[in-house]
Amino acid sequence: MAVTKKTPGYQVDGRVSIALDALDDQQKQVVGGVITDRDHFLASTADSKKVRRISRDQPLYTLKVPSGLRIIYSKVGDEIVVMDLMRQATLDQYGWKTSKTKTGVTKKGRRVSPSEKAK
Repeated sequence: MAVTKKTPGYQVDGRVSIALDALDDQQKQVVGGVITDRDHFLASTADSKKVRRISRDQPLYTLKVPSGLRIIYSKVGDEIVVMDLMRQATLDQYGWKTSKTKTGVTKKGRRVSPSEKAK
């Protein structure tokens, strides 16, 4: 059973616990060091090269951690919710895709579902 950690201004959803179970010990230690508490998490997000916004409409972000893992989180004001943990490859499957135009210039395209990609 997944446990949800909650402290004032900081919450870790149960999905993260489930994702942690699938990692090896070294990966668990690295991710655990980041999400242990609000202070550790904020220290990790201080490096803007490791943080990327993933939604235009909602305050959703990814935090890059070693081994190709990404921590998905939401930040509204001072409230932080760690929502999920996944590999970058998995995240790429659901993100915006780039496409080439007739002139060869790439542009951001619409979301493409896995069934559409297969066509």
